[in-house]
Amino acid sequence: MGRFNALELADIPEPPSGGPENAGKPCYAGEPVKDAQYFLDRGDRLFFRSVYERALEEYSRAVGLDPGSAPAWQGQVFSLIELGEYHEAGLWYANAAGVVGETPDLLALRALAAARTGEFDRACGYSDSSLEKGGGALAYIVRGELFLYSRRNAGYCFEQAFAVGGIEEWKAAVLVADCCLFADTDASAGMAMKFLSPVLSRHPEKGELQLRMARTRLRLGDRRGAGMALAACSTLMPDYTIPDELKKAVAARGFWARLFGR
Repeated sequence: MGRFNALELADIPEPPSGGPENAGKPCYAGEPVKDAQYFLDRGDRLFFRSVYERALEEYSRAVGLDPGSAPAWQGQVFSLIELGEYHEAGLWYANAAGVVGETPDLLALRALAAARTGEFDRACGYSDSSLEKGGGALAYIVRGELFLYSRRNAGYCFEQAFAVGGIEEWKAAVLVADCCLFADTDASAGMAMKFLSPVLSRHPEKGELQLRMARTRLRLGDRRGAGMALAACSTLMPDYTIPDELKKAVAARGFWARLFGR
């Protein structure tokens, strides 16, 4: 499909006048430096809000400016997986590995893609390799999703993800919740709640956590709680557009309308 070819063609801002030595510098006073880190940060912000298509574009811009940025390559692969574009994710994994090598996080993402396409044995092998190469939080989070499918101790893997660090606590909680919600069972939704609740209590300012809390409460049948979480999400992230399917899901008996006065 067109998205794959477009990854290499994402619009990269023209460097400011004055020659290559000024590339990456702001054109005007107060303007942020639009370097690879700038676009990587934009990609991360969108990714953790589940806006994967736009995150993919920002990660692509980051790679365009810094082809050696492993986090930007990984962001592209992860976004494609979350979009359900598993074939493209595999192709882009190969491109990424050819540039930055088979990093532990890339191997973890390869395991995730394999698991979500039903190739469980291959997924376990990639997951093993990720951990053997010193994989951190993401490696354990993916391992946890694999264990959800095999009904093993996924909770231990998720706990290890928080213990090893290397990623902000709230981001780890978002990824754990996403894995649990993808597994789509009552037990996995309960596990999402187990990890979300304490982290949300420590980071009440994070609308991204409220977004996952809303989805988790919906999966557990708590529409009212989901509506309250969406209301908090809307307040904390006023520039974020709540997906229509979430609004409809909590609209039973007019709850959403009462909550927002519409």
